Amino acid sequence: MSVRIRLQYSKRGGACFVPHIALAQVFSRSATRAGLKMEMTQGFSPRPKISFAPELPAGVVALNELVDIYFEDVPGNLKELLNNSLPDGFKVNEIIYPLENSVSLGKICKQALYYSKCENKQAHDLKMQAENYFNDQILKIKLNAENWLIFVVSNPAQNSIGGWIKNMIANDFIKGWHEINLVRAAIGSSVNFYD
Repeated sequence: MSVRIRLQYSKRGGACFVPHIALAQVFSRSATRAGLKMEMTQGFSPRPKISFAPELPAGVVALNELVDIYFEDVPGNLKELLNNSLPDGFKVNEIIYPLENSVSLGKICKQALYYSKCENKQAHDLKMQAENYFNDQILKIKLNAENWLIFVVSNPAQNSIGGWIKNMIANDFIKGWHEINLVRAAIGSSVNFYD
């Protein structure tokens, strides 16, 4: 019988450029390198049984992302095994054992916490861009002492951070992704709003 494990992980440095579509391969290959057996899907083309939190665009640093992986067996040193096998920039921060009948990640990821900064724009102008784009989907928003815009968005699967960046490019607020620093600090049913 398989066990569902929820990993809270980060991807920093060059790892932030790994696209969402490649993450399943990153984690399944790392599990294989660690000698772990993953449960496979049924059907004509079996794949490892794995599911991720809502997509994050390539190039965005992630501090506390979520992934559910079904393992056939879970050793006591799972975190250590995975961290020794993951590529540079990826790190498992925490291992969570969801209740047997708990809902999927897609259903629990109701909020996402972002940090954003644009070096050549005023922080207040960036705040206005976020408020205009996300409207009432912003649950909390503020500027910190270092002029980072910190905000929580509801329903991150529908309120894409990538859509916000594309909107700012289309409105000539920024020229491209290279002009903005963006970090997803947390995602889940609720997130802590902190400096």
